[in-house]
Amino acid sequence: MLATPLLLLCPLPLVALPQEAVIPENPAPPAAESVVTGTVEELRKAEMLLDADAMAPWLAHSFSFIEASARVAGQFAYLESLRRARERGDTVHHLTFERLHVDVFGSSAVATYRWAKRWKEAGSLHSAEGWCTDVFELRDDGAWILVHRHRSK
Repeated sequence: MLATPLLLLCPLPLVALPQEAVIPENPAPPAAESVVTGTVEELRKAEMLLDADAMAPWLAHSFSFIEASARVAGQFAYLESLRRARERGDTVHHLTFERLHVDVFGSSAVATYRWAKRWKEAGSLHSAEGWCTDVFELRDDGAWILVHRHRSK
């Protein structure tokens, strides 16, 4: 005949801990939406300064950019145009991204926002504004990188 352990027959009382005493060992990672929002802001700052080196880590090698009827394919081509603009002495006086909305779909994210830009190119002042859609991909190392940007005027 098998003996049943006494512990199974006698339930232990539950002890409640105060809410503030429970501290998670590993805090939850930031929500993907806020990480993508931060990445959009880093891209805005780099574009404002025409800083291709600061922008490079955030762009996929296969990055594509469409604005009006112009299309740029590849990270190198896009960043080279920024480098050349900076070398010519072009400057961005104003660049805002407003009404930013980010949706995350697994390892893809889409950011849409209203943009406005004023810049000086070859001695002439220019301005443009419109809507922008940025498409991001989550890399294996956890970084969100921009794979496509489409701007409308």
